[in-house]
Amino acid sequence: MSEDMKAELQHWQARTDEMQVAIERLREDRDEARNKAASLETANQLLIDEAKQLRSMIERIQVAMSQGQEL
Repeated sequence: MSEDMKAELQHWQARTDEMQVAIERLREDRDEARNKAASLETANQLLIDEAKQLRSMIERIQVAMSQGQEL
């Protein structure tokens, strides 16, 4: 194998190694983003549930007030 071919092979091997490292970093970032998204979805659902509960309480208070009840 000529020196030029060896140099080119080394160049492409180095590029391949760099790309593999970049792919691994992307996978780690993707996994972190997925975990964060799942956490945010859970927090969002808790807030939605709390908002529904508070809305229900407000409706009951409004009904009681419309009937002239003291709270």
